[in-house]
Amino acid sequence: MIVCIGNALVDTLQQIDENIIEKLDLNKARMTLVDKERSNFLLENMPNPTYAAGGSAANTAYWISVLGGQAGFIGKVSNDDLGKQFKSSLSEHGLEDLTVYEEGDDQTGLCAIFITPDGERTMNTYLGAGAQLSMSDLNEQAINKCNILYMEGYLWDRLPSKEAFIYASNVNKLSGGKNALSLSDVFCVEAHRDSFLDLIKENIDYVFCNEDELKALTLQDTAEKSFKFFEENFPKLEQLICTLGSKGAIVIKDNKEYFFEATEANVIDKTGAGDFFAAGYLYGLQKNLTIDESANFANKSAAHVISEIGVRPEKDFS
Repeated sequence: MIVCIGNALVDTLQQIDENIIEKLDLNKARMTLVDKERSNFLLENMPNPTYAAGGSAANTAYWISVLGGQAGFIGKVSNDDLGKQFKSSLSEHGLEDLTVYEEGDDQTGLCAIFITPDGERTMNTYLGAGAQLSMSDLNEQAINKCNILYMEGYLWDRLPSKEAFIYASNVNKLSGGKNALSLSDVFCVEAHRDSFLDLIKENIDYVFCNEDELKALTLQDTAEKSFKFFEENFPKLEQLICTLGSKGAIVIKDNKEYFFEATEANVIDKTGAGDFFAAGYLYGLQKNLTIDESANFANKSAAHVISEIGVRPEKDFS
């Protein structure tokens, strides 16, 4: 089984015109952490939002399950309607629900996502109960049994969550499993570069990222220099999996580069592209597929999710 750890969020998605970006003072195409007041303000400016269980690692776990893999999700929600909706979504899609309820009075995390006509998604996240994840919330039995532990970089902000990641990755390593890390966003990398580098050197087997996140982590000005940086500084890393947007993706393994063209897609909403890409590739790893086969699943998965609004596609996957 692949166990994913991350922020448990409910997504609210709204298509908007480009001029709304400036009107609402949004940071286009980026993820911005907001407080509860700002989150509520943005929700009030969504005339007809679509609601769906979300969160980066939860999206990845969901799609692994849809593809036919085995996956579970560890996160934290509040005992409110949003939290119950989130937990129900996990079980409905065949995931092992390893989430826990937060004992305080915080609400379940919410991500307000604005989608412009170019398909870019601008995310504004109130972490809520999800940010309270700590070591005591981990299901060690599930981690001991999993073959891959996938951790979401978005959750690296708070010390208790960081300690939970380090502990979980150690438990998984001792039981013979592999650890995977998603860098998640440039702001995560810029805020936690040194500790990310330490974690990767010590405990990570697979790194998932995009080109901008990779350059921010390595402080290099090109992807090529960043690949060289990884080859020279992370001898224990089994694979670096880097997406290049519409150009495709590159996998680095044993100091060899494998390039894969992106799958053609009608871009409607880029929300979840990286999450689904990671899911497709992790599914391939779980099924012992080749790099080529895994990358094919990854690219097709990313193309599939960006052709619809939201991260629970209704069209059949082929």
